[in-house]
Amino acid sequence: MTESTLAAQLVRAREQHTLIDELAARDIPADTGAAYAIQHEVLRLRNAQIGAWKIGARTPSAPPAGAPIEASLVHASPARLEIASFFRVLVEMEIAFRFDRALPARAEPYERDEVLGAIGGMAVALEVVDSRFAQWPNLAPLAQLADAQNNGALVVGAIEPYNVIAPGFDFLAPRLELTLDGVSIVPDTGGNPAGDPRELLVWFVNHCSRMGLAVEPFWTVTTGTYTGAHRIEVPGLVHGSIDRVGEIELALV
Repeated sequence: MTESTLAAQLVRAREQHTLIDELAARDIPADTGAAYAIQHEVLRLRNAQIGAWKIGARTPSAPPAGAPIEASLVHASPARLEIASFFRVLVEMEIAFRFDRALPARAEPYERDEVLGAIGGMAVALEVVDSRFAQWPNLAPLAQLADAQNNGALVVGAIEPYNVIAPGFDFLAPRLELTLDGVSIVPDTGGNPAGDPRELLVWFVNHCSRMGLAVEPFWTVTTGTYTGAHRIEVPGLVHGSIDRVGEIELALV
């Protein structure tokens, strides 16, 4: 199977709302480079623009990974989405960032201070996790990476000034709430598995640069869950807040 063949299957799954029934071992991308190429091939085939990115890591020392999110899948809070438009719905509450200026692709890597110095805003985000594969979650990580790292949609709250919120803010364990129909769905243990999510932004900017992409100031970059993934089977109202950052709301109908 070529990269374009898998990309075409992912496009068909999205546009016809039909799951890919089975993924054979030979269909799995050979490496992360192949998986990232498939992400962008899907965008090209769908004639879609990038509106946001999701990035994350399993631990502070683990290699980060990321995926572009189509602009049509990015929604301002409060949002109202049909639960039937997804194959499955899991929600994760996250912190998202925007840069205050474009960061063009270049030969030399961006340094940490450059990247953090370019952050312009931050917001509460709610990711809808979904997959186009019937085998999910029993699926090779590289196949999940090719499938936009299991993104279904992204809801973004109001963008607040980073330089106002960041001083003194606890990026490791902020005070937060997340409810479904008024009942808390925050697990007993939380926190972003990557640690301080801002460290992921350095990888992200250089990842884009290596691919020849300028980081755009209108992109929202969400950086991994503080609440785990909570599966939702029936319509309901999800409401969340992160102290000092803001609130978020998603009605699943």
